[in-house]
Amino acid sequence: MKYYLKNIFLAASCLWLFTACNDFLTLYPEDDIVDDEYWETGEDVQSVVASCYRFMLEDNVISRIIYWGEARSDNMDYSTSASTDEQYLKDANLLSSNGLVTWGDFYKVINICNKVIKSAPAVRDRDANFTEERLHNYLAEVYTLRALCYFYLVRSFGDVPYVTEPSESEQQDYQVAQSSADDVIVPALIEDLKLAEEYAPEEWPTEQYTRGRITKNGVRALLADVYLWKASDAGNSEAQADYRSCVEACDRVLYNQAMYETEMMMVEGNRMYNSVFYTGNSTEAIFELNFDKDGKMNGATANLYGNTTKGKSAHFEPTAQLFNTYLDVQYDYRARDFIAATVEAGSDGSVVPPTSFKVFKYEGQSPALALVPHTSDEYSYRASTSTANWIFYRLSDIYLMKAEALAELAVTDDERKTVISLCNVTYKRATMEMDSLEYADYPSMDAVKAMVLQERQRELCLEGHRWFDLRRYSVREKYPVTLTADAALLLANMKDAQLAPLEAAAEDAGVDPTVFYTTRTLAEAFLEKCDRERIESFAPLFEGSGNAAQAARAALLPNTFLQALVCRALTGPILPEVIEE
Repeated sequence: MKYYLKNIFLAASCLWLFTACNDFLTLYPEDDIVDDEYWETGEDVQSVVASCYRFMLEDNVISRIIYWGEARSDNMDYSTSASTDEQYLKDANLLSSNGLVTWGDFYKVINICNKVIKSAPAVRDRDANFTEERLHNYLAEVYTLRALCYFYLVRSFGDVPYVTEPSESEQQDYQVAQSSADDVIVPALIEDLKLAEEYAPEEWPTEQYTRGRITKNGVRALLADVYLWKASDAGNSEAQADYRSCVEACDRVLYNQAMYETEMMMVEGNRMYNSVFYTGNSTEAIFELNFDKDGKMNGATANLYGNTTKGKSAHFEPTAQLFNTYLDVQYDYRARDFIAATVEAGSDGSVVPPTSFKVFKYEGQSPALALVPHTSDEYSYRASTSTANWIFYRLSDIYLMKAEALAELAVTDDERKTVISLCNVTYKRATMEMDSLEYADYPSMDAVKAMVLQERQRELCLEGHRWFDLRRYSVREKYPVTLTADAALLLANMKDAQLAPLEAAAEDAGVDPTVFYTTRTLAEAFLEKCDRERIESFAPLFEGSGNAAQAARAALLPNTFLQALVCRALTGPILPEVIEE
């Protein structure tokens, strides 16, 4: 079976990326393909590397990151400004015609990275000034950016075409079979990131514009995230080792900041909004894509989250459920600065619970205090476009990834206390007059795990993590985890759509119910256990050649027919949006 990937080649002329240095480089390519004859000097290499970052800024990459990772989660709901495709995406009604599930621009970035990996080493023989160290630095960047793109693809689609060779022509069509996300792609990403960590600089030289470029800590953050995702597969026999690897990668970030005496540190709570999100490149930044008003604008956050007074043009709005996760919205800087609520006074002078919420995390200048009656003049949004950086990883995420991994490894009370203390790093810096998260309030490991998930929601909301967090928790365990009602409902609906028929069929087939399964391993167990010969008797009904007697038999044997339906879905024709050769 082969699948078509159309036009995964370099796009047209690139613009300036690293805005603070006028002599850093001239971006290439100016045409669609980087010719082999182009690779002559180290400056040629760095110009193409910069193009990799430039394509990451494209709306069809940034917007997909928000759509896939945030907009369809319980953090957001679509507004009256949302398109039909956006509404369908939120409602999990996905069609091949929905433009928001396209992945082509990710493969554009991947293609440029592949070209650098293939062509850059030969430049060492042509340019005596192009050092091995600098070559390794550039390779670290493209290995990491390629891994980041694939990480979004496998988390969103599962098995995808895995391409490591560059396209050489605009007219070239790749015919590439899907590769297993679990068995091929994710292990390959880990190996690439291990190499990138070895090659990447601790920091870039001060004479170059360094913001937004991959460093060792950026590689480590992504590597920790990949390990956390991989470990969450309940059928993964290496899960415990992967959780430990996640912790170790996080520790290399945390240890690195102390060892090298860098200025990386958590921003004080009352400065968090302005420093981290409005200005960008704060002391807790690890890897973020830089936008600039004189270069490339961040239209994705502006359009999806709002860009006018009180966010009336926003396509998505925060939910009341997200707002209510903050334990005391009056004293949590995050509730105050990230999500602005429209608050009105009741007839008796009391405050009416808010029902309308706007995103201020990226676009707005936060009011002095969100939860007071106010006028629209107190809200100030950037114009119709935004220069807000997109933050992939910051120090808060490292603490919380480590907390999540340790929660899966923890057994003793002391280990549970360690998890809680890690969450308190983010919780306490954001709360003004509230007590710490206390050990006594989380008497079980399930309660601790639920608390970690909720703290990630409070701290990292609107940063593209929430849907993937829920996905990890939904596939990790077949036993319940305490969640908010809305989050539990979301997961239940997702499981009903994806697992309920399979689970019912597996139960009827006699699959062992005491084992933890992912969707993949449960499907494998079902296909091994079911009576394939018996259920094959229903095949004419699926092929349009069935008769009334066969239809009546299906009605009389609904459980067996369900097994036949599930078996057909698992082994039958591919999805219509994939072109079969």
